[in-house]
Amino acid sequence: MSEESKTKAVSVAAAVLNYKNRSSRMLYEKLLEKGIEPDDAEYAIERLRGFGYLNDLEYASSAVRYGISKGWGKMRIRRKLSEYKLDEEIIEQALSDYVTDEDKLDRFIMQNVTDLSDRKEKKRITDKLARRG
Repeated sequence: MSEESKTKAVSVAAAVLNYKNRSSRMLYEKLLEKGIEPDDAEYAIERLRGFGYLNDLEYASSAVRYGISKGWGKMRIRRKLSEYKLDEEIIEQALSDYVTDEDKLDRFIMQNVTDLSDRKEKKRITDKLARRG
């Protein structure tokens, strides 16, 4: 692992990330495809992490936000994150912020409803929901 090979690995890794954001494992595999030695690839990944250019949790959170914007369910987003070769712990952290409209509605109803069989109570809740949009 020469200084020249390390520099080349960091340069190639930066170029790969500049083209498309990737997880650490995906970047490692891409560097190996490009002929970078495994030790140099690991060095480049650690170096880019140190610079703040590579962050798996940030990448996963961004993918979760994208999935939500596309209307994907939690299981589809989880599957996609697995395809990105992210650690299960990172996937769990990223999905912890996942809240659907149904989850919000359920939480709202549980916090505000005392007796759903009462007409006045139903009217109060539906009016409150209508005001909130």
